Amino acid sequence: MLFGRKTPPSRSELIVAADRARSKGKLKRAISGYRKALELEPKDPAVLGKLAPLLARTNETEASLKLFREAAQVHLDKGFADKALAVYTQAAETFPAQVALWQQVSRMHLEKGRQADAVRMLLRGRFALQRKHERPQAIILLREALKLDPSLFAPRLDLARLLARQKQPAEAQALIEPMLHLTGAQLRQVRWTQLCIAPGFGNAWSWLRAALSGR
Repeated sequence: MLFGRKTPPSRSELIVAADRARSKGKLKRAISGYRKALELEPKDPAVLGKLAPLLARTNETEASLKLFREAAQVHLDKGFADKALAVYTQAAETFPAQVALWQQVSRMHLEKGRQADAVRMLLRGRFALQRKHERPQAIILLREALKLDPSLFAPRLDLARLLARQKQPAEAQALIEPMLHLTGAQLRQVRWTQLCIAPGFGNAWSWLRAALSGR
């Protein structure tokens, strides 16, 4: 101590204090602590990853997204692709309407040869988007999932319904037509979706026939 002044806290002390504040729900104090720690080491991915979701909770969206991307890039620069993937996944879950984040996560899985995981993340993003104004983003993710795996049954029906609600019945019908050869429970779902897309006597009769006979 010199002339009554305390020695400034070290970076590790700042992080510990910020962690403690975060655990107690004191967001502003935690944010302040992490920011001070980053002033001492701006490229610390662990601190960047801790600060980013806190900024999201305080509605600092752009700043949060920036830190998520910086944390992921630091991991990539060090060759830690899986850690970068985990950061992008957290970012996508934090900001589900940011389609580019789900797309990035999907691409990273594809780069690792994990196509099933790439599709799964696109569908996970779609089901995080349930509000009416989020339909366009949901459609983008479903289209990408179907490009990777055209055999997907439920997602194809889901996309057809969303397209119909977005006043795109022709494209919706085009998705349904290749599925009309199915039988049983799957055909009933297809016919019901077809009826939802284009209500009318003909489609109502087709659905009823499928419901009664499975054909």
